[in-house]
Amino acid sequence: MIDFLKGTITPKDWAALAGILALIAACTSAFYFMVHKKDLEEIAVIEAENEQVVTELNRAIEISNKIDQYREDTREIEELVRSFESRLPSKSEIPRLFEQVEEMAAEETISIEIEPLRQNQDENKETIPYQIKASGDFHKVASFINRLERFKRYLKVSDLKMSPYDKDGESTFDFKMNTYRFLKTMDTGESS
Repeated sequence: MIDFLKGTITPKDWAALAGILALIAACTSAFYFMVHKKDLEEIAVIEAENEQVVTELNRAIEISNKIDQYREDTREIEELVRSFESRLPSKSEIPRLFEQVEEMAAEETISIEIEPLRQNQDENKETIPYQIKASGDFHKVASFINRLERFKRYLKVSDLKMSPYDKDGESTFDFKMNTYRFLKTMDTGESS
């Protein structure tokens, strides 16, 4: 090695240099695989988490920018639901509802027969169906059905069938009439 300092390079100097370079390469590889590679993996995990946070932040900013519109939409939906709820009878109002239906039939001077059908329930509402047979003057029965559909309580008329005029010139209409009842009210979640 002293010859190297004098300007002469011997094969022994080259071997020492190769050994030093090999040692540096081994240390560099050990550092990369033991320390740096783990750091790179942690950085990749942190970058993925950061990307997810940035995406969620952008979504939150988008919602924040539209929050007034969302509040207005929610208010309109709540008002619509309240309006609809007010048109649906409570359980205690159903007997009075059918008294009102019979009163409408009497006002139109037609006769009706009301037969309750099997009620159906899902998790939010109860469907209360009735089979109705209405007999009388065609125009009066049609007026009665029209009044049912425009009634202050929500009544749905379906499966309408008309029989031919009888000898007295009267028509008979058979139809199904449903009303509905929410099982939980919007504000309290309690059964109505």
